[in-house]
Amino acid sequence: MKVLSMGLDNSVLNKNSALAGRVVEYGKLVEKYTIIVPNREDKTVDLSERVRAIGIGATNKFFAVLKMRYGCRKLLKAEDYDIITVQDQYYLAIIGLLLSKKFKSGLEIQIHGFEKFYGLRKLIARYVLPRTDAIRTVSQRLKRQLIDEFGVKEDKITVVPIYTRIKNYELRIRDYGVKDKFIFLTVGRLVPVKNIEMQIRAMAEMIKKYKEAELWIVGDGSEKEKFELEIRNWKLEINVKLLGWKNNLDEYYNAADAFVLTSNSEGWGMAVIEAASYGLPIIMTDVGCAGEVIKNGESGIVISVGDQGKLEESMVKLIEDKELRRKLGENAKQAIMKLPSEKETLGLYKKSWETALTN
Repeated sequence: MKVLSMGLDNSVLNKNSALAGRVVEYGKLVEKYTIIVPNREDKTVDLSERVRAIGIGATNKFFAVLKMRYGCRKLLKAEDYDIITVQDQYYLAIIGLLLSKKFKSGLEIQIHGFEKFYGLRKLIARYVLPRTDAIRTVSQRLKRQLIDEFGVKEDKITVVPIYTRIKNYELRIRDYGVKDKFIFLTVGRLVPVKNIEMQIRAMAEMIKKYKEAELWIVGDGSEKEKFELEIRNWKLEINVKLLGWKNNLDEYYNAADAFVLTSNSEGWGMAVIEAASYGLPIIMTDVGCAGEVIKNGESGIVISVGDQGKLEESMVKLIEDKELRRKLGENAKQAIMKLPSEKETLGLYKKSWETALTN
């Protein structure tokens, strides 16, 4: 089996990147695996004997999509690829659909969520998704949406949670006293869909009773300046820390007492899985892996999207109840241990490609 992948993450062109490492593993499943991504300049990197990464140089997104179409067409003319897999259900997906029909290749579309789902993107997704041969998605929640909202046949869908390498961290539930800090941690892009602003507003209420509570925000993005202004306006400089993006998160997970995710939408929520691996009690909105991995009252606290009052109530509950923190942290860690192993995850990838071949 030969697989041609169309992606968006050019870190695959760096042999030392995590993505490059994962793609090399994909290549072990097939005869040949070629991935093509947009890049500032044309670049080709052989990641292994079976895996090649190709960067298509382009000055903007529009030309990148056009040049990727041309590049894929050229590859398909030169060599028979059995499968085309695309990392985007919008513009790359429509290109993938057209190419798969012309060259009689199976088409797999990867679904990680429906961020910015409006306008032309919405029209494309509604057209392409029912017509693809296979869909690989990260959660049962998204599978249900694909069936109910897009009319995708269930037998075309393979659910593969995002694999996260779990380290066996020692469970650490810290005693909390009046003079101690209680640290809530959040990790993610500073963009509207993550709704981190709700956490900042919740902290403005929290410190009226718990002045020693802190919120550490790890990440960067378009809302950074807005958050800086809000923190100053609410006089939260001592209690809310904007820490920027960090490559190594160990010290932050180890220092934290609880993890918070308040996204309006999430495909899976990899940061939640990472937090669970450290045994942190988790508060999260009802998105992504909520209900599958993080179950309300059992392995975390799940609140409705946008419910600031419930967020504040849940944060207070974790501060005041050490036994609850211990229970939720332990159960979250146990829950992620039941997720597919790396070997099982790769097997599910191959199963999805085989589905694309048979449809």
